[in-house]
Amino acid sequence: MLSTNNVPAVGAPDRRRLRAFAFDPMSSRLSGQFLTIDIAFETGLQPGPDGELVQVVDYDATRRCWYQPVDLDDPPVLAQDGLRPSESDPRSHQQVVYAITMSVIERFQRFTGRRFRWRGDERLRLVPHAFYGRNAYFDPDRRAVLFGYYRADDSDTQANLPHQLMFTCLSVDIVAHEVTHAIVHRMRPLFTIATNSDVYAFHEAFADLVALFHHFLFRDVVEDFVAASRSELADAAALLSLADEFGRSTGRGGPLRSAVGSAPDAAAFEATREPHRRGAIFVAAVFDAYLATYKSQIADLRRLATGGSGVLGDGELSPDLVRRIAAEATRNADRLLGMVVRGFDYLPPVDVTFGDVVRAVITADRDLFPDDAIHLRGHLVESLRRRGIFPPGVVSLADQALLWRRPSRALNLTEGDAPVDLGQLILDSTIKLDASATTQEAAGLAARERSKPVFSQTADWARAHALELGLDPEAPGFRVLGMHVGYQSGADGQPHPRIFIQLVQRREDLEIGADRDTRTRLYAGCTVIAHVDGSVSWIVPKPLPLTRPELLDDLPEPARTRAREQHRAGERRLRGIREWFGEVEDEDPLAIWLDEPAVSRLTFASLHTPEED
Repeated sequence: MLSTNNVPAVGAPDRRRLRAFAFDPMSSRLSGQFLTIDIAFETGLQPGPDGELVQVVDYDATRRCWYQPVDLDDPPVLAQDGLRPSESDPRSHQQVVYAITMSVIERFQRFTGRRFRWRGDERLRLVPHAFYGRNAYFDPDRRAVLFGYYRADDSDTQANLPHQLMFTCLSVDIVAHEVTHAIVHRMRPLFTIATNSDVYAFHEAFADLVALFHHFLFRDVVEDFVAASRSELADAAALLSLADEFGRSTGRGGPLRSAVGSAPDAAAFEATREPHRRGAIFVAAVFDAYLATYKSQIADLRRLATGGSGVLGDGELSPDLVRRIAAEATRNADRLLGMVVRGFDYLPPVDVTFGDVVRAVITADRDLFPDDAIHLRGHLVESLRRRGIFPPGVVSLADQALLWRRPSRALNLTEGDAPVDLGQLILDSTIKLDASATTQEAAGLAARERSKPVFSQTADWARAHALELGLDPEAPGFRVLGMHVGYQSGADGQPHPRIFIQLVQRREDLEIGADRDTRTRLYAGCTVIAHVDGSVSWIVPKPLPLTRPELLDDLPEPARTRAREQHRAGERRLRGIREWFGEVEDEDPLAIWLDEPAVSRLTFASLHTPEED
């Protein structure tokens, strides 16, 4: 008889491997390749898949039917790295959207240095067959990403049959793009109020960047493109393009968007207003910087391979050289995407512009990588300048001039007027870094209850320091929109904890319209970045005019000068917002028939029309 004593338990694996198309069904048919998505193994995952962060809900509203949910913990499914992707099996569609979503979330967690969660007990719903139509979009009200399906266009002659049934949920690029919209909305929920032409353009640009850089997670795919392009990745159009199959099957004749191919033109950015095209200019600039850094990083490998000339001879590249170059390509892609994602925490909570994005990315990166050893910041700033993207009012494009401003006087969250007790916030954030702790629902609820006093204390602190933060101490509506601790890794390999606080104040006195619920909301806001000892290192204000500017006369210097600057900046910002609202009204044919402001009808669904997405 076999003894059962001293038999160690077999635990669940750390990682789960699931297959997807590379990067859509058309590409896999032509190449024979599939992607293997490596994600964290989620214990307790229910059929759907239905997990802690993501719930796949496969109801087809057009056909009025539910599809059988996939069970990723079923032994035959586990044994073969998930189901083989198939256009005809809805269960594999569910697998693809789950795998890509979890992969994107995991990258955000790594770059931001914190465990990602939706608000409260919410989860993101993914609906693979939500409707019949050439579209896919994130719906904030439903907290869901809705994927459509459609018939291919007659002009699609490359790899699909005329009128073949196409599924947007099978495009890795579309899934990554739309899930990124959901993540951006979680991190900056007021970026859905289009107070300038950059708000939705940034949404689109950021989602495109995440989807494009997601390609570089797959080393074997990158190696194929390095070999085929002979290390000239600017010629690897498919690697640097989005949604090739979708673009061809909807009559575009090529991919939906590409990160390369357009020459820098500073005037084009100023003249472009449509969010996808305006965002695409920013994406092109980021990839200009990526390619410039990549070329400089592989120059030594090319010299070693060519006896010093750097000019590759005829014939195929050595497999060893291909692997080394591909490693540099993926490493630089990871570094640049991390640079942009980490900058997200340094953005204002409202009314974002691409100038804000430049300053946020540079400030965040300089905090962690002060030396810029591979000159990545320099390449990025120059690439953006060549395409007309830079912050207004800066005296130069040097790092020092692009950084956010520090407080005019020393500020500390834990000292002076209305101090904040940060101990519990720091403790809870540290505990949440342990993946085993995040599955304890009761512990999570207790942590949220404990955070309430911290949020109310922080709101009191913001009111006490309102003029420094670009807020109005005389107006109501102070609110802590978000507050967390991020543990980001720097050049020294050590975690650098920072406290990030989003403060907003609704200014109903400046809003236009009699109906409070339908008029466009106006917010002043400020992001505060502090060390864990409470000392404030950066403030990122978005002010509005003060209700009583005469209050500033009683302030001592330099607080009075800073407060006057904030007031004047608020006046300029309000004028700009109202001018933008007027432009949108003038261009909207429905404006004369509806009481609702035209800017309120700018949504993800309306932006993702068949002509665009």
